[in-house]
Amino acid sequence: MAQQVKLEDSNMANYGSEEHIKLRKDAAQKEPAWEGIGKENGVQIWRIEKFKVKHWPKDRYGEFYSGDSYIILHTKENDEGKKEYDVFFWLGAETSQDEAGTAAYKTVELDDYLGDEPVQYREVQGNESKKFLDIFNKMTILQGGVESGFHKVKPENYKPRLLHVTGYKQHVQVYQVPIKAESLNNCDSFVLDAGLTLFQFNGEKSSAWEKRKANAIIDELQASRLGKVKSTYIIDGIKDKGNPLIEEFWGYFGGRPNNIKDEEEMKEAPQVEPTIHHVSNATGRMVVDEVCRGKLDKKVLNSDDCFIVDVGVSVFVWVGQGSNALEKREAMNFAVQYLKNQGRESDVPIGRVVEGKETPEFWAAFSGKPQGGRAANGKDWK
Repeated sequence: MAQQVKLEDSNMANYGSEEHIKLRKDAAQKEPAWEGIGKENGVQIWRIEKFKVKHWPKDRYGEFYSGDSYIILHTKENDEGKKEYDVFFWLGAETSQDEAGTAAYKTVELDDYLGDEPVQYREVQGNESKKFLDIFNKMTILQGGVESGFHKVKPENYKPRLLHVTGYKQHVQVYQVPIKAESLNNCDSFVLDAGLTLFQFNGEKSSAWEKRKANAIIDELQASRLGKVKSTYIIDGIKDKGNPLIEEFWGYFGGRPNNIKDEEEMKEAPQVEPTIHHVSNATGRMVVDEVCRGKLDKKVLNSDDCFIVDVGVSVFVWVGQGSNALEKREAMNFAVQYLKNQGRESDVPIGRVVEGKETPEFWAAFSGKPQGGRAANGKDWK
């Protein structure tokens, strides 16, 4: 059954006119953050700060705050030497609606600036796509946001924090988590940063990659504090005993617990049968109508409209070259509304691809093979 949303109720009624398109292109050219971008290969990152797009320091690439929203541009060259662009907007779990909305709006503006060349992706903390995670060798997510992100704190006045280190091979993610026994598990490594004392806790089943990365974090913290760190200690599992520093570590957790989680907390890929939905606003309403289910057929894609390709672990919006201006610009919003109407979580990764510029990940949805993903802890879904 088709799903209908009134255009006037979706904040899109004034989009799509020639005047509006010109205004958006003019705005993109005037945004200082976009000046000169897309000419060199590599990654560029901006953070949304009070509705403004601000450059994120290069030495902090891969570090994000859960209270913020970011825009990430990945520029590369194809085999023919032509520039290709992936644009991600990443939304922290505690980011405000205003910041998230600005990030989405500015991502479309960046797309305008680059001549509608980029593939757009919407990423939400804790459920990032493999494509996004693969950009960074280490991804660190810290608590807080724009108001607290740059405050310098002396080690002796430092508020303790617990970092959860988890991942696979060279792709390791680091999350700041509450200092509670419930945050620990037997499968990963953790760093308790107490300012002048640093602890590394290795679960009994933690991997060599996780232990190595946790140790590297300890080294980085020591170096950044210019010799002020008094002691560091590695704790191997909950049964490790015999040193006063071990008991000091457990003191931060209210005492040594009898046990901690033993099973890996892996997210399972949603069991959603693949579907394709046709999206159109030709009637003045956004109409979403299912046109394919099960084994997907790319022949149903029509250049005159947009289509939502849903493979469960991710959703793509395919934008036909003949789509009208409103459909092209609001395709990502269509997908967000679609997930809401389906009763699905809003953190499902969403990609926007334009006809003729499809990615391998998009065409893989038509292969008939199960689509993999990445759990929040960075390990592959099975």
